[in-house]
Amino acid sequence: MKIQLLDPLVAQRIAAGEVIERPASVIRELLDNALDAGAKTIVASVTDGGLEEIKLIDDGEGIEPEDLPLLCESHATSKVRELDDLYHIKSMGFRGEALYSIAAVSKITIASSFQGQDPYQITVDNGRKEAVLPGGPRIGTMVTVQGLFKELPARRQFLKRPSTEATMARSVLLEKALAYPERAFRFISDQTVRVDLVPTTRKQRVLDVLSLNQNIIPSEMLELYDTAGRFDLYAVCSSPALSRSDRSHIKIYVNNRPIDEYSLVQAVTYGYGELLAGGSFPYCYLFINVDPTLVDFNIHPTKREVKLRNKAEIHHQVVSMIASQIKRSIPRLVKQEMESEDAPLLAPLYESRPHQSHHAGERPGRYEATSQKAPLDSEWFQKAKELLEGNRMQASRSTETDDVWAQQEDEQEFVYLGQAFNLFLVAQKQDDLFLVDQHAAHERLIFDEVRQKKHVQQLMIPLSFEVERDVDAYLLESQDVYLNLGIKLERTDDLLWQITSLPALYRNIESHVISFIQKTTGDAQEVEKGLYAVVACHAAIKAGDSVDRMMAVSLLTKVFALDEPTCPHGRTFVVRLGKNELMKAVQRT
Repeated sequence: MKIQLLDPLVAQRIAAGEVIERPASVIRELLDNALDAGAKTIVASVTDGGLEEIKLIDDGEGIEPEDLPLLCESHATSKVRELDDLYHIKSMGFRGEALYSIAAVSKITIASSFQGQDPYQITVDNGRKEAVLPGGPRIGTMVTVQGLFKELPARRQFLKRPSTEATMARSVLLEKALAYPERAFRFISDQTVRVDLVPTTRKQRVLDVLSLNQNIIPSEMLELYDTAGRFDLYAVCSSPALSRSDRSHIKIYVNNRPIDEYSLVQAVTYGYGELLAGGSFPYCYLFINVDPTLVDFNIHPTKREVKLRNKAEIHHQVVSMIASQIKRSIPRLVKQEMESEDAPLLAPLYESRPHQSHHAGERPGRYEATSQKAPLDSEWFQKAKELLEGNRMQASRSTETDDVWAQQEDEQEFVYLGQAFNLFLVAQKQDDLFLVDQHAAHERLIFDEVRQKKHVQQLMIPLSFEVERDVDAYLLESQDVYLNLGIKLERTDDLLWQITSLPALYRNIESHVISFIQKTTGDAQEVEKGLYAVVACHAAIKAGDSVDRMMAVSLLTKVFALDEPTCPHGRTFVVRLGKNELMKAVQRT
């Protein structure tokens, strides 16, 4: 076959495919331009997930009329003049390919007023440029993108449902907003305001973004600072009392640009070290400001990857900053809200963290620090040392189980003493006090119950949800896995499924069940165990719930009848306080 030059429009659309993958890609590029223009307020809007229309309005300095015809040309930019500029990049955009790529796969209209002068606009329809005409906003720039991929139906097939595409676009805006807390951002989807962020401080912007879909206690988020040589670090990180089961909220920014760099994510986890249990990860938004000559963003079309000449040095400093500035304080067994300057040694500083795993050599009922205040008693360390020397509470989990739990007598009655901190059920058995984590205990009992697969109910209104392509293929082959668990699934369209029946115990936690199905592919045993753990966790009594006496006694009766007091996640949820240990604690021998 003979070699020939591609048609310019074909070449343009091939190049566009490297930069513009979906509506969120358009939002990303337009946001970069608005930020570079010095905009203080940015409004992004999508209609039908961005497939029908994407609009971005900013109050930046605008574009001069004579520059409008150059906007959608390849390699047209105001940010780079010569090769050396690529090694001193301070702007978000620099290639001059964004608008060119968008114009190749949509109809784009750019209307702008340069520094308050008369506004002008230009339209480029899938690569076909029209004349510059008067009209537009009185301040800043408005970009309207219509019919994305309308002339490329094959590309549209790879897009998700409009609601999902809108969510992705929203995520891109939030990602940019985190790096620019001094600017206002608004996101509108189908004429409804979904995000409205006002100018604020760096920490508060992180909290504002997290609060949109996370239940975060502001006092558990810490600010960290460090500087070294030709870079400085700033981070908003969670205390050891707050963690997640994945790394999805460890975000890295270099010179205000979000990047994917696993080694720096790893540095964050290394910094926490043993402050977090295995399988637990922090919230951490790390902002690295580095000398532009040491960084190269020009290695990936979407600028998500970066080359750092001093990456090893940055990695070391991140680990050092977190390890030195985030500390676990001396645990005292109280709720965070009840911290007191003059509290005795055993008055608490921590709340128990659910789903904490315990290893040999650790005390059952381990607690995580939520405060960095030290007790006022100057002799606290000596008292603690004397208390713990030879103390049976230092026994491993297996030893504690063998010595106490396995030796319980069936006829041995317990006395329910009450509920502590709306978290622990307190009971006495002979010379032992038992503190039972109400959530984990109830979780275990529900776990045992749902495994019996009782009371499956037909739903009057099926629950619909969308899945990724790999999950879709898995469900097509493995519907019986869920059917055996009492969940009947039906496929209604490409990537679209619905639940038509569920066990009665799953009522009110349907969203968690759907979330589990959307991200799970595995053998039947893995699915069964994972689903039961999810259901048991979310249906159980929560920490902070008030429990009446009848329910507490019923719960404790079942707990003491268990062969082993562990929750579905493997955590021991019972703490034993022996009479002798308590007497030693108050120096009564």
